[in-house]
Amino acid sequence: MNFAVSREWSLPVCAVAAMAALWLGGLAIGRMNEMRNLAGLDLQPRQDVAVILAFEPERFHIEAFQDVGRYQGWRSDRAVIMAADASALRRLARNYWISGIEPVDSAQ
Repeated sequence: MNFAVSREWSLPVCAVAAMAALWLGGLAIGRMNEMRNLAGLDLQPRQDVAVILAFEPERFHIEAFQDVGRYQGWRSDRAVIMAADASALRRLARNYWISGIEPVDSAQ
């Protein structure tokens, strides 16, 4: 079988292939971040967690925390989130700006 692409279609086909590769690469990096950030954390249905950041959160980050659970504030490089939803916490852990996630008991 020969899948020859005509000359006028070669650029669009290559562009779509490159975009698909970038998209799949982004998904893979997000999954790796999720596994790294949630390593050793037993996800219970409503768990209190501390999200570790390398910077002070801005409005965007606080709104992302509020989508996960009840944002309780910022304490020494950690954002404390009470009653975090496990599936929302998995989505949050995929972000590149998250340095780590730990239970709130060990964070205090």
